[in-house]
Amino acid sequence: MTIDLTQIILAVITLLFGLVVRYVIPSIKAKTNADQMELIRAAVKSAVYAVEQLYKSKPGQEKKQMVLEMLRNQGFDLDDVEVEQTISTLVEEFVKLLNIEQREHLNE
Repeated sequence: MTIDLTQIILAVITLLFGLVVRYVIPSIKAKTNADQMELIRAAVKSAVYAVEQLYKSKPGQEKKQMVLEMLRNQGFDLDDVEVEQTISTLVEEFVKLLNIEQREHLNE
């Protein structure tokens, strides 16, 4: 009597493929998205700081447009909502940093 293992092997391969699709691929996608978001955040941060340093006297909306233009020139094709949220967070951080530096300078 011989046992045909073909069906069992196919079932095991199907199960392994299902596990890869269910767990491994989403994990890889999540890591890639996290890495991409960190890269985007770093690019936005650089652009915000550069524009803030170079064009302090310009209105905020104009500076935001300059940041968006810088990002597009660097090859980032981003959703304006994502960029606006990141920019506003970074601007808040930048303002806090400036306020701390100004207070320290006044206390000297």
